Amino acid sequence: MRVLSVGLLSFCCATQSLAEVVAVQVSEVRPWIPGRSFAAAGEYELVAGIVRYEVDPLASTSTDISDVRLMPRNARGKVEFEGPFMVLRPADPARANGATIVEVANRGSTQMLGTLLEADSLALVDNKTADISRSALFDRGYTFAWAGWQGDLKPTEFGLKVPVVPVEGTFRATTFLGIAEPSLESRVFDGPCAADVSDPAAELRLHQSLDDPGRIIPRSEWRFARKEKDGRVTADPCSFMLAKPLAKPGLVSIRFRGQSPKGLGLGQAAIRDFVSHLKYADIASPLHRSPADGQRFIAFGYSQSGRFLRDFLYRGFNADARKRKLFDGMLDTASGAGRGSFNHRYAMPGQAGNSVGSIHRAVDLYPFADVPTPDIDGKSKEGLLDRARRDKVQPRVFHILSSSEYWARAGSLLHTTTDGRKALPEADGTRTYAFAGTSHGPRRHSLFLTPDGKADLPYNDNTDMFIALPALLVGLDNWIARDNSPPASRFPRLGQALVGPAALNFPKIPGVHSPAAPPPVWQLNLGPKYRSQGIVAEPPVLGPRYPLLVPQVDEDGNELGSWGGMIRSVPLGTYTAWNHQYPAMDAFGYLSGLQGSFVPFPSTEADRKKSGDPRRSVAVRYGGLDGYMKTAAKAADKQIAAGFLLPEERNHALAAMRINWDRVLSLRLHWPRSDN
Repeated sequence: MRVLSVGLLSFCCATQSLAEVVAVQVSEVRPWIPGRSFAAAGEYELVAGIVRYEVDPLASTSTDISDVRLMPRNARGKVEFEGPFMVLRPADPARANGATIVEVANRGSTQMLGTLLEADSLALVDNKTADISRSALFDRGYTFAWAGWQGDLKPTEFGLKVPVVPVEGTFRATTFLGIAEPSLESRVFDGPCAADVSDPAAELRLHQSLDDPGRIIPRSEWRFARKEKDGRVTADPCSFMLAKPLAKPGLVSIRFRGQSPKGLGLGQAAIRDFVSHLKYADIASPLHRSPADGQRFIAFGYSQSGRFLRDFLYRGFNADARKRKLFDGMLDTASGAGRGSFNHRYAMPGQAGNSVGSIHRAVDLYPFADVPTPDIDGKSKEGLLDRARRDKVQPRVFHILSSSEYWARAGSLLHTTTDGRKALPEADGTRTYAFAGTSHGPRRHSLFLTPDGKADLPYNDNTDMFIALPALLVGLDNWIARDNSPPASRFPRLGQALVGPAALNFPKIPGVHSPAAPPPVWQLNLGPKYRSQGIVAEPPVLGPRYPLLVPQVDEDGNELGSWGGMIRSVPLGTYTAWNHQYPAMDAFGYLSGLQGSFVPFPSTEADRKKSGDPRRSVAVRYGGLDGYMKTAAKAADKQIAAGFLLPEERNHALAAMRINWDRVLSLRLHWPRSDN
């Protein structure tokens, strides 16, 4: 291990005065997997340490950072913050391919493991990777980089250390009582804590639905407190307790004066400035080895991190302090049409929308589509890429969607008008790839082994999107580097395979009931100070409800219009983006979060007739394992030809299909449920 440190704190010239990375302290340089050589790239090294940043709160490039002018300043009049970084790169600079993949960490963790690679195991803190079994991107010489950005994580996590803003304001906490946890009287809530546990103006409401204004509970009937294990009640600004338990599970919201917030808007500045430092090398650093290192930069974000990238683009952060373009490409993956609560006072980066119980947060906000289109009330006309296009820093973008993005993340609004009536043209420099029958978070079929707290149906474990992601990344890179056109967009088209939920032709499978609609999304009026100052008026005022459309299905209940990956092309059952888990959550549109469901086909014709299942049996479709794998081999060739599978990953894809067969075979021991 080598330890290096370089301090870059002088501002003696114009170039340095614009540099917002002011110090890079490298604490670790070592072989990543000792003795492992990757095809053309050779051995990889891991470089890790701390990046220190400063921004001028009065500069024009800081105006998009919420509350930055209120943050404490150092002796130079700058706002300071710092966070960790990690880089994996070919040890020999000459063997790197010139492209750096910058992943935006998801709640302090990497989502590359299982999506772009398979390693034992990759971590951003205390990385101890022993080996890697899916190495195509490393074999090709890509560099990978991460920088902490989320300022509300624990100090030991891969986050960002940011200053506290010396102000107080109104905050709204929300939580469900009696759902996943048994308590009907008390709960710790997410977000800032109360500034005063005795605040007489604090207000608690009970809600029967997401658009119910709620019933106010008198202040004398609840307090900021928690119940200890021994039964004692202790005052606690981060918890609440009712004097009398609820009669049934419900939604609680509390509006109160919060403690001073953290400057979480600095997270987007951190990613901006870290990438600028890597790409342009304005100041010397151990992270710079040769000009080839900074040729192309591609952002990768999954779920929360994809929403971060969408908000990053919308707010103009793809231009650095010198107005230079940062990311050349983006893989905006599994984020749907929303953005996130990243850059405003009392931001909550972990919140993800109504579909997962993040009630009326600054997440699913207009504009949804890349191209300018009116909001549902006709009062605005914006597009997600407006600023990037105006500033001439638009990257080439792949929007990648699972089926959950249509059923839980307002995905249809990416390519329809906000009233759901017209299709929108695709923006130049973008592609959209939706993967049929995939869920946001694939899970193995553990349902019937431990039934407590599980959903009605087996979980959807379709990994088609993960199988395809490396090929799509390489396709995006080739589009940037060589102008080679990537595959045409594949998503359900309005008037063909994209329909209103009432028009869904889901088959009558015994024991399976499709939901009436996705969780609702309304236009949110966040108050007059949201755009100008990043201050949310709590609670937001609900405007019109956005019509959300979903993919149509075939006679098996499997989706049409989207790209059919390996598993969808050779199905062993019906793969959905919805499930049912908590009956008490039905009034709130909750569909088992983002897991989806899988209902296996009958094994034989005798099984089909016995159960009354309308779907053809596996025996009729494939005969057995041999027929299934032969069909899978043909599907793999089709995926390669279309650009959705790397040739060197063909065996990996077929192995995934064999595992899929074995999992479904095991699941049949527990399906249908004996208690159905």
